Amino acid sequence: MIMNILIGLITAGLISAAAYRIEALNLSGALAATLLGTVVFGLGGLEWAVLLITFFVTSSALSIQFGGKRNDLDQKFSKTSRRDAWQVLANGGLAGLFVILHFMLPQSVMPWLAFVGALAAANADTWATELGVLSSRTPRLITTGKPVEMGTSGGITLAGTLAALGGSALIALSAVVFWPEDLYGTAAPGLAALAVALGGLLGSLVDSLLGATLQGIYFCPTCQKETERHPLHTCGSNTRRVRGWNWLNNDWVNGLCSFSGAGAAVLIAALLPGVLTQDTGVLSMNTFPMSSPAFASGQPIPARYTCSGENLSPALQWSGLPDGTKSLALIVDDPDAPVGVFVHWVVYNIDPTLTGLPEGVQQGALVKGIGTQGKNDYRDNGYDGPCPPAGKAHRYYFKLYALDLQPTLANDLNKAALMKAIQGHVLAEAQWMGTFQR
Repeated sequence: MIMNILIGLITAGLISAAAYRIEALNLSGALAATLLGTVVFGLGGLEWAVLLITFFVTSSALSIQFGGKRNDLDQKFSKTSRRDAWQVLANGGLAGLFVILHFMLPQSVMPWLAFVGALAAANADTWATELGVLSSRTPRLITTGKPVEMGTSGGITLAGTLAALGGSALIALSAVVFWPEDLYGTAAPGLAALAVALGGLLGSLVDSLLGATLQGIYFCPTCQKETERHPLHTCGSNTRRVRGWNWLNNDWVNGLCSFSGAGAAVLIAALLPGVLTQDTGVLSMNTFPMSSPAFASGQPIPARYTCSGENLSPALQWSGLPDGTKSLALIVDDPDAPVGVFVHWVVYNIDPTLTGLPEGVQQGALVKGIGTQGKNDYRDNGYDGPCPPAGKAHRYYFKLYALDLQPTLANDLNKAALMKAIQGHVLAEAQWMGTFQR
């Protein structure tokens, strides 16, 4: 991670310096972009950083290419196309927060979908703004359909809306191409892209809706024009508020646009059939018996095996492994967690001569006489017991796989990486399930 942070800092610094040189960013914007890029690459990795770069490069290129046309409307907009720190954070800051959430919940697909949705909405809004001004059609206010001047907050055109869809779709398709390996099997990328593209478009429409209703809009008595600028217009005259809230400026609107895109992408993905894969854990129709002396199948797990007690791993027993078994792998997860499936224990390279695991297996990557413990969703190598939020009981599945793989898998695999490695090598499997409620 430290190496990723250093690479992110250098890469983001070079890109931000180039953007400053071509006047896509001012100094504060370059510093904010460097910080954002460092966080995204350092905590997310290359796939996350590529999407951020895609948004930044394409939106900046449009601003530069069509900046002359947009500058004709400079009196309307609160800021120029040379982005400052507030503009950078309004468009990309929320995406950075979702990367941090991913770092905390590495095997949940929700932070990734929200991250992509936030960038899709920001890209959609930027494309609509930069390309929408090229339309020969008179914009119409999104709330009433009334014709308004080009550049009026809340005014939309067909060309601008199609541009927004194109900007959103570009980020969505990039997410498919650069789908993170550690989220393998969590969602169907193609359908997820559809959810993101629609979410990004909806986010840009929320931007327009806020611009037409709640965003602070002012009037210049000298130029006799509405503007986002306050307290002074480009002509130097004082402006007065004609509608909206003073505090809700364009930066806040852009931030809410990103938030709306993220929320819409996640909601559509959750509602659209087939987007989120149902993790049943079933990889083979062949089974063998497994049990635990600590609790009966389908019954409550005693507190000592949870965060409410000693947090010990329960003892497990099995028998009847199929011929050809060369190693075993164990995954313990909670499919009822609010963020999606939450992983509590990953063990592999287990000696097939074993007939069970003792109570209280110590944490650590390598456990003598047992095997290798991978990363759970607490980022620990070992067992961390049930610890659900207060409310209904959660189910905890103990899934054991008999494999035809030699016990030579690499250290520090998480569940997604392990599942990918054992795909096609499962001879039989066993399951035991317990519940816990706080």
